[in-house]
Amino acid sequence: MPKQYQPKYKWRETWPGEGHQDFSGFDGEQSFGRIQLDQTSHSKIGMWKWNITHIPWVRKQIVPHSGWEETTREACRRVEEHYEKLFELHGRAKGR
Repeated sequence: MPKQYQPKYKWRETWPGEGHQDFSGFDGEQSFGRIQLDQTSHSKIGMWKWNITHIPWVRKQIVPHSGWEETTREACRRVEEHYEKLFELHGRAKGR
């Protein structure tokens, strides 16, 4: 069995107490992404939607900046990898 991805950043419930279905990623105080369990779309029920949220210093976007994964860990991986690519694109040092 492949090893599960271990998130590099802090993830916490976006809306605590609502069933562990919506998480936001943080680099210190900076929110950078979100993952949500889909329970309504016919073709995506049970999958995790990931997306990059508004980051004030981002001037150029990389697409796709959202998508779907089967697990929370893979959704976290996609958001974190995208976030780190934004650092590279903007010539910034990582904030961790």
